[in-house]
Amino acid sequence: MFKGKFITFYGINNIGKSTHANILCERLRKEGYECVYLKYPIYDIEPSGPYLNKIIRGNDQRITENELQLWFTVNRHQFESELKKMLAEGKTVVAEDYTGTGIAWGLTKGSDEAWLEAINSKLLKPNFSILIDGERARNAIEQGHIHETKDDLIQKSREIHLYLAKKYGWEIVPLQEKFEDTAKLVWAAAQKIA
Repeated sequence: MFKGKFITFYGINNIGKSTHANILCERLRKEGYECVYLKYPIYDIEPSGPYLNKIIRGNDQRITENELQLWFTVNRHQFESELKKMLAEGKTVVAEDYTGTGIAWGLTKGSDEAWLEAINSKLLKPNFSILIDGERARNAIEQGHIHETKDDLIQKSREIHLYLAKKYGWEIVPLQEKFEDTAKLVWAAAQKIA
């Protein structure tokens, strides 16, 4: 049921996407699937990865939001052949922050929705997407990150993620107090993959 499937995780920064994407991957491995975890952007792809890392962690975005979103899209395109290869080999790919993240953050920071959808439209579509929604862990905020220290921006991003979840049919998983309880909800959501 999960063989060759592409699952994406979305949500605001510091909400636990990495934790829950990795827990899901580990559960899939225990169920007998070969699972690969990815986190976008893919920082080791030249030239887009190192450039995006410098901008994101530079706390000083000197290019327009449209230019930034184009770089994110380039990064996804640069990795797409590898992604398709993994899926063709029957691997389950669980990815964090794919196209939905770009659209959500682009909208949060003033880019046009139709344009954001257009620049991402040729990329591979996920089989299933999960949005983890709730209050973020404040102790995980990365100082120097262009988004994470700005509470008003994070709140706006959360509202836009919820809007996109309804628009695109992402499964919304409410963050629970205990990570084990959230993981159970994620696994229950993942069972909906046909």
